[in-house]
Amino acid sequence: MRRALLEGDETRTQSIARQLISNGTSVTTLIERVVVPPLADIGARWRKGELSIYVEHRASAIVERLLGEISPNPRGRRRGRAMVAALAGDLHSLPTTMATAGLREDNWHVDHLGADIPVTELEAFATDHDVDLAVISATISQRDLLEQAKEALEGHRGIPTLVGRPGATLSELQAAARHALVGD
Repeated sequence: MRRALLEGDETRTQSIARQLISNGTSVTTLIERVVVPPLADIGARWRKGELSIYVEHRASAIVERLLGEISPNPRGRRRGRAMVAALAGDLHSLPTTMATAGLREDNWHVDHLGADIPVTELEAFATDHDVDLAVISATISQRDLLEQAKEALEGHRGIPTLVGRPGATLSELQAAARHALVGD
């Protein structure tokens, strides 16, 4: 997977992922053990100046398209409805795409709002839809905005709000989301 992503080989990336999925690998495991390690390595190498930014961006775009294609849509009663978004100023949608795939696999109905979403729009969405959980991605520099979002959603709307953090796994997100539901 690392080589396929470094080389921008989308066909090979898809082939690896589809083979693992067809052999019973969950989407969550695929993301945590097969996709994230090469992406982390590529990001670290870019930060050290060993790779061009286009290599990192291309790899991220390939993974986003892949997850869009293999993201599960389980049948049956959903745990609840979650909205997933990155706050205004955060242009990275890959973390929210991964969170969406993980929550969908855990049988949540997920509204993936993407990147760069203002707090007022999160509030509007929560008002217009019956949201049981909010999952927010934010950069470290957005701490004030993050507190504003949590207050707007948890404080005013009573919606449990989980915040992504570097190094957190999808398995941890799934467990925290289940815990956020009363009685689950």
